[in-house]
Amino acid sequence: MEKTWRLVLFLYNLLLACLAGIVVAAAAGRPEPLYYIRLALSTPQNRVVLGTIAILILVLALFLLFAGIKRTSKPDETILVKSELNGQVSITVPAIKLIIMRAVKKVEGVRDIRPAVSNAQDGLVVYLHMMINPEHNVPEMSRKLQEVVKQYLEEIGGLQVSEVKVLVDDFNVAQKSTS
Repeated sequence: MEKTWRLVLFLYNLLLACLAGIVVAAAAGRPEPLYYIRLALSTPQNRVVLGTIAILILVLALFLLFAGIKRTSKPDETILVKSELNGQVSITVPAIKLIIMRAVKKVEGVRDIRPAVSNAQDGLVVYLHMMINPEHNVPEMSRKLQEVVKQYLEEIGGLQVSEVKVLVDDFNVAQKSTS
């Protein structure tokens, strides 16, 4: 559905750009835009068709306007930790990311990390997009990070972690900043 709305928004913006171009050409004194507008409105059938299209565009514009205004900030997504007779315990994704950041501090050589979290049927899936110090062994550091992050999330957060995926990126930051 999102792709459909993107296409509609793209076509709407394209139409708006064309209309703006026509108005600019008319304001610059070009006679062609006014001639084509008069030609398009010359018959009653053309007026009905253009009026219907204009009403549809107006409805779409109002819908997009109100959809943009009424959109409120979505509350943080929560992950269910446990559910018992007494109630439920949930934790927000930003809180999970904070736990991940604390766990990563335990591993030496990590320069920067951007965690992402998704909920799967068999537990939490953690994605770690990180930049490390190039002198460290990547497989060993990745394994250590996976163990520490999984342990922290299970012990501190009470979460079931199914997998921790690591993407190491951007080794040459020190060389880029000096050049």
